[in-house]
Amino acid sequence: MKKNLISVILSATLVAGTLAGCGAEAPSEHPSSNTSVSENNQPQTTDIATNPDFNKSLIEFVEQNGYAEDNYMVSPTSFRAALALAVSGADTQTKEQILAAMGFSSMDELNAWYSSVTSSIDNFDELLKEAQKEFKKNKKWYGEDAKEPDGAFQMANSIWSNTDASGKLSKDYIKYVNKNFDAAAENVDSNHITDKVNSWINDKTCGLIPKISDNMSYASVVLVNTLYLRTSWVEEFSDYYTAPGDFTAIDGSTVRKDFMQQTNSFKYYEDEKGKFVVLPMNGGINAVFILGEVDDIMGKLEDATYEEVDIKLPKFEIESSFSNNELIDYMISQGATLPFSQDADFSVMSDDMSLMISDIIQKTKIKVDEDGIEAAAATAIMMTESAMEINEIKEFHADQPFKFMILTDSGTPEPLFCGQLVK
Repeated sequence: MKKNLISVILSATLVAGTLAGCGAEAPSEHPSSNTSVSENNQPQTTDIATNPDFNKSLIEFVEQNGYAEDNYMVSPTSFRAALALAVSGADTQTKEQILAAMGFSSMDELNAWYSSVTSSIDNFDELLKEAQKEFKKNKKWYGEDAKEPDGAFQMANSIWSNTDASGKLSKDYIKYVNKNFDAAAENVDSNHITDKVNSWINDKTCGLIPKISDNMSYASVVLVNTLYLRTSWVEEFSDYYTAPGDFTAIDGSTVRKDFMQQTNSFKYYEDEKGKFVVLPMNGGINAVFILGEVDDIMGKLEDATYEEVDIKLPKFEIESSFSNNELIDYMISQGATLPFSQDADFSVMSDDMSLMISDIIQKTKIKVDEDGIEAAAATAIMMTESAMEINEIKEFHADQPFKFMILTDSGTPEPLFCGQLVK
């Protein structure tokens, strides 16, 4: 049993779309290929089981693979959106495996999900404008310390084609992802692709994620999604009531943190396993904070009732980086093996390159304080040509006592310094 931890789930009108997994089907046109598919361009193979809950299974996988006792944040939405760019270029069983791992049975379901997320973003903008208008109209009733509602909610997609690769992206693929996911495709050479992608991510996340990788020059194609959210509390936390207090960590140790405090009416749920409180935020966003082990948070939200709640919440920042194959391992655990093998079929994306997914990286950051929440995620899918010779990766992890030498680079190396590190 884990000790009581505070974790964050950002929800909102997103509950119905971003977290539900699918919605009413929206018609879409998918680029054609030369492979055998059904009339609606779906692979005819039907023996792959669809993941019933992408979000829950992703979180469980992350916690079961090294993060159960560490601070972390993952973005299922950003991960799924990046995968949408990949599956749009896939065909046959590769396509079906990715869709199933994402929790969809068709591209129509995927497109409907994506539309629900963008609808939530549109709704955020409308509600924020209404809140700002209301604030200005009745400013005198809000108190001298009240701040005008502020925020931003943005999602962006981009595709980067390495001009040093052996082929190009198909025009049909570029047209499709631009139409359905507003993804612009750019051509850039291997010397500049890393800086270009990192600069784009830095801009789209307002500096929260300045870069996602130090080297993308090896990739033939890079698919990128960013998600950025900044919003304020509907019921503000006053700086005046913030005070230091003890936080009991998972290992039983005690650390000092600055705790925000207020007592107000909020949606609240409690059972024998734990409890949670729902703090509304401007723009139609909810922040849900959970103590203990409440099962099926999404289902229990409907059972929460308005209660007077004494809130004591620490200010915090969390940065996470999933760059050691965690997300690839997750997809493989869900049955999507072909996309990462030389048998991958991304012929819709390019008919003159044999592409496979070689890496998936996600970085996230969140800041929570009296002003509200600022959070960002960036997910990059690196694709290489499967026909390329891939060198075996050797491992040198200096995580135990080691010796070292500093030598001159000459015909007869001179040992300038020698030593060891043992503690």
